[in-house]
Amino acid sequence: MIILDTALLARAGLLLQYCVSKLFRDLEPAGCSVDDRGFHCDFIPRSPNAWLSEKEARRIEELVLSEEQRGVSIDPVGTRSGNEVLELLERTAVYRVGDALAYLEPGVKPSERRVGAIKILNISAHNPEPGVRLLRLIGVAFESGEDLERYMEWLRRAAERDHRVIGQRLDLFSFHEEVGPGLVIYHPKGQVVREELIRLVREVNERLGYKEVYTPHVYRSLLWKISGHYYLYRDKMVLARVEGEEYGIKPMNCPGHILIYRSRPRSYRDLPIKFSEFGTVYRWEKRGELYGLLRVRGFTQDDGHAFLREDQVKDEIKAILREVVNVLSIFGFRGEDVKIYLSTRPEKYIGTKEMWEKATKALEDALKELGVPYEVREGEGAFYGPKIDVHFRDSLGRWWQCSTIQVDFALPERFSLEYIDRDGSRKRPVMIHRAILGSIERFMAIILENFAGRLPTWLSPIQVRVIPTGAEAREYAAKVAGMFRAAGIRVDVDAGEESVAKRIKRAYDEAVPYIVIVGKREAEKNTITVRGRGNVQARDVDPSRFIELLKDEIRRRSLRQEALERLVKGCA
Repeated sequence: MIILDTALLARAGLLLQYCVSKLFRDLEPAGCSVDDRGFHCDFIPRSPNAWLSEKEARRIEELVLSEEQRGVSIDPVGTRSGNEVLELLERTAVYRVGDALAYLEPGVKPSERRVGAIKILNISAHNPEPGVRLLRLIGVAFESGEDLERYMEWLRRAAERDHRVIGQRLDLFSFHEEVGPGLVIYHPKGQVVREELIRLVREVNERLGYKEVYTPHVYRSLLWKISGHYYLYRDKMVLARVEGEEYGIKPMNCPGHILIYRSRPRSYRDLPIKFSEFGTVYRWEKRGELYGLLRVRGFTQDDGHAFLREDQVKDEIKAILREVVNVLSIFGFRGEDVKIYLSTRPEKYIGTKEMWEKATKALEDALKELGVPYEVREGEGAFYGPKIDVHFRDSLGRWWQCSTIQVDFALPERFSLEYIDRDGSRKRPVMIHRAILGSIERFMAIILENFAGRLPTWLSPIQVRVIPTGAEAREYAAKVAGMFRAAGIRVDVDAGEESVAKRIKRAYDEAVPYIVIVGKREAEKNTITVRGRGNVQARDVDPSRFIELLKDEIRRRSLRQEALERLVKGCA
C-alpha cells in the first residue's frame, strides 16, 4: 500500500479551494479534511445548478499544479468562528492562499513541500445535516506523477476487492434507502459468515471465562448521563422522547453490564466477574462518512467487560492480548503484520488524572511482561480510560484496527460499584472493556477484501457444491450431498440444465471452495471427483474419507485447502 502524506494532502486541499473559487464563483469553499483515503474538500453551491463535470475537474487539477509552479503563497491566518457550516464540519483553521481564504480542520498542518501531482477521484453531493447541501471533491496528491501512477494502480487492485461489490456478488448483505443509510441487512449467506465469526469469539470467551448476557437496545437517558455518554457522545446518539421522558438507543454495551454487576452484593471472592455480549449498538455517523460495512450506523460488537480487583488487572490484560494475537493469526495476520499501540488520556475525559495514571501503568506493565513491542499514542485513549489497540496489515498493505483492551477506573466510580474486601472494607472494582474482533461488520468487510471474497472453507457460506454431470447421476448427487449435510458440512447441489463447465464456473464465481463432481462412473464406483481452487482436482475419492479430511480442515480453521492437498499428495 502507498501511504498518503496527510500534510501534503492538506496543502493540496488549500490549493484546491483557492483554484475552485478562482474558476467557479458560484462555489464557496467550506474547508478540507484529510485522512488515509485522501482529501475531502467541500463547497457551498451559490446557485441551484452549481456542479462540476469531469472535464472541469481536470481544469482544476491543471490550475493547482500551475499555481504551485507559480509559487502562490499559503499563510496561516488564525481561526474562524461564527460560520455554521465551517463549525459543523470542524474546519475552523483559516489560511490565506493568494488573495483568497481557505480552511482546514485544526491540528492538520499543510506541508512546505510542493504538490507535483493531484487527482480528483470523486465528485458528489454531501449532506452533513438536513438542509445543508454541499458539493464534495475527494482526491489524492503526491510530490511526483510517478507516485500518483503507482497509487492509481494500487487503487485499481483495491477496487477489485471492494467488499461492497463482493457482498452483492456473493449475496451476503445489502443496504436500502427505505431502511436508512448505514443500516445493513444480512442475507442468509451473510448471516452464516457473521455466525461463524461470532462462534469463534464465543470459544475465546469460554477460554477467558466470560459469561454471555443480553441487554436491551434502548435505555432512559438518565443512564447515559450517569455514564457520561450523554455529554461526551451525544452527537452520535439517537435520542427520542416517549411519554414525556427521553430515551437513547445504546451506542455502547457497557452500562448494561455495569448494572448486572451492581444488581447484587459482590465479594472479593467473586472477582473477577466477566460478561460478554454480541450487542448491536448504534452510532449516528455523518452520512458522508458511511462506507459499506466499514463505516455503518448500526453494528454488532463482540463486547466483553471484566470487573476485577486491582491485583487481577495485569493478568487479565495479558490473557486477552494473547487471545487477540491468536485470533488474528487464524486469518493469517501475524508477525510484522501486527502492531500494538498504547493510547493515553485524551483532552476530553472522565475520572481523575490519578485514575488515568494508574490505568495506563497497568497496561504498560502487562505489555512489558509479555515482551511485545508497542508504540505510545498520546491523547488517543477512550474518554473513560487508556487502551491497547491491536492493528494488522491486510493483503493490500492496509493497516486496520479492530481489537481493543481498555482499563477503566472512572465508570466504576460514576456508578458507585463496590465489592467487600477480605478485611470487610468496601472497594471499587477495576473495569476492563475489551473487543476481540471489534465490530463484526467492519471485520467482515476487511476479511472479504483481504481474501478477495474467497473465504477459507470454515468461513464460506457454502463449503461444498455437488454437481451431477447428467440426469442419471442426480440421485447419487443427492445421496452424496446428504452425507456432507449429515456431517455438518454446508452443501448444496447444482443440478441445472446448463453444461457442467458453466455450473463449475458459477461455483467458482460464487467462491465455493470445493466442487464435488459426480457422473455415471462415480455413481457406479461410489466415488467422487473433488475439485478445489486453482483447478486442483482429485479423482476416484471415497466420499467418506474426503468428508473426514474436510471436517478436520474446518475444525482447524485452516487457511489452505488441506483436505484436497492431502488427497492429491496421497499421504492422508
